[in-house]
Amino acid sequence: MQKIIVCLFTLLSIVTISAQNNTSGKVEPLVITEKSSVLVIPFESKMYISDIDRDLAQNHQMNFQEIKAKFRAALDREVFIALKKYYKPLSFYSIPPEESRKELGYIYNSIGYKYEVVPEEVIVKKENVGTKLLGKFKKKKKEDEYIEAGMQGGQIVSQVDNREKYMKTTLVNEKLMPSLNSKFGAQHYIFINQLDIKRGADMRYAASDEGYKREIKVHYTIFDNSGTEVSSGAIKSRFASNENDIDKIIRVQFPLIAERIVQNLVGPDAGEVE
Repeated sequence: MQKIIVCLFTLLSIVTISAQNNTSGKVEPLVITEKSSVLVIPFESKMYISDIDRDLAQNHQMNFQEIKAKFRAALDREVFIALKKYYKPLSFYSIPPEESRKELGYIYNSIGYKYEVVPEEVIVKKENVGTKLLGKFKKKKKEDEYIEAGMQGGQIVSQVDNREKYMKTTLVNEKLMPSLNSKFGAQHYIFINQLDIKRGADMRYAASDEGYKREIKVHYTIFDNSGTEVSSGAIKSRFASNENDIDKIIRVQFPLIAERIVQNLVGPDAGEVE
């Protein structure tokens, strides 16, 4: 009987400590605060394509390798920051460089890349209890600008596919995920597959000011710890054609892109985890 009383007292103590009282004196529901881990894998050095590095180099007295390294580290950092609201983020930039290079080398040798048609994001508006319109995203593949190869009207037609594509990561080494799980214990893995920075069209030929802007395109793939794909695609952002301040480009553009990638993992209705 004494043991039962002790157990009940201990249980009540735990509940009292875990629960929070509001101003009305009512006990709020318990909130699960444990965050699962997500590992960010930065893009491979060869998966960086930029049309503006010469302009950036002249403006900052940096060489091409330094520019690429700065963008790579900054993108990893912004995804890391965006993840902190919902998960416990893990980064290769937080472990010793020699160990990081070794692990990333194994990862890059264990994956492949292939082009996929970019999913088109369609905004679906929904009214919530506060009558505020929220944007949710559904994905569908673009079907226009695509002609199958074959016979049409008695003529041989070659395949034409002008649909926009992105670079997707594929897992070719079946031992990769077990290895990552044993070393990092993450629930999800965000692969930054490729970073493209495109120069805008010549103003003389651009149909509008928008067509003259430069474009950042970040290709990504997210897997869970079983190797199942959770989300994959590309996020794009545009900025002024005369913007050559690399720090400003990173400060303004990368957080927006990182937030979209993370939202595609957590979903539009996810709440922040304390």
